[in-house]
Amino acid sequence: MTPGRLVAIVGVAAALVLIAVLVAGSASSGDSAPGATVARAQLPAVGVEDQQSELGPLPEPADASRIDLTKPPRLAGFRLNAPSAGLAFDFADGSVLWRRNATRRRPIASLTKMMTGLLAAERLAPEDRVGITRAADRVGGSRMGGLRPGRSVRSEVLLQALMISSSNDAAVALAVGAAGSEHAWVRFMNRRAKLLGLRCTKYVDPHGLNPGDRSCPADLAVLAMRAMAEPRIARLARKRYARVWPGTGKKLTLRATNHLLRDRYPGAIGLKTGFTNAAGHCLVAVIERGSRRIGIVLLGDEDPWASARRITRAAVRAGVFPRG
Repeated sequence: MTPGRLVAIVGVAAALVLIAVLVAGSASSGDSAPGATVARAQLPAVGVEDQQSELGPLPEPADASRIDLTKPPRLAGFRLNAPSAGLAFDFADGSVLWRRNATRRRPIASLTKMMTGLLAAERLAPEDRVGITRAADRVGGSRMGGLRPGRSVRSEVLLQALMISSSNDAAVALAVGAAGSEHAWVRFMNRRAKLLGLRCTKYVDPHGLNPGDRSCPADLAVLAMRAMAEPRIARLARKRYARVWPGTGKKLTLRATNHLLRDRYPGAIGLKTGFTNAAGHCLVAVIERGSRRIGIVLLGDEDPWASARRITRAAVRAGVFPRG
């Protein structure tokens, strides 16, 4: 080996040693390249935690929204055969007051909008602007009207229309505006249902017109408890009417579809109604008196308003709920 070649090899080795020292010193001093640090910090989480951060928090505490089907109903001897399926429960502890086919899966019509409303409240701030697409303009059934494609509307206006007057166009507008498409929104709905532990619930659209939107009274009771824990939903669910501006033209008057609210039934504070030919009349009612609150889920009932009143009276007679 010639002296010149030996010098070259030594020089290369020295350079490699110097580079290694500089890299080690940089790492130990915390001065690593900004890009590398950000890349490590932004590695996505895997599993339920990632879904939870994307879709919103689980109920706090996590076991607050559970229905206890293991114990006998507290309204001993009370019978109500009008609904195809139903459940009455105590918000305080999830104990069952009355039940009928509590885990039977049925079409739920616009009770579907409870999940759309919950997700919208979790993902959109009240002042967020939602772009209106032709999909919202084409949907049938109950509508708030005035939603012109190409315009943008405050999310709070759409949420009011969804929860008060059960507007299908508002449901589609929220879904497309927040998720990019109805299909993507429905995926969010089903993932959120899974996170909440809803075992018999499946969604196929954001509004409930499709009979494929299905659930059972036990799941809907859990969802009702979670929805009423969301301040925006709880505030809107009790309104008998609201005046809103859809982004163009005159203000619109939204009127509640919940007859308990419209009739000022003592303690009625929500929550959601629904009707299709496949589902029949459906109702999730929430009654609050003093510090006590009960929920009533009725699916496929010819007169859910009368049934809800009967259940409430039975709870008063049994001493588990105050008089109005």
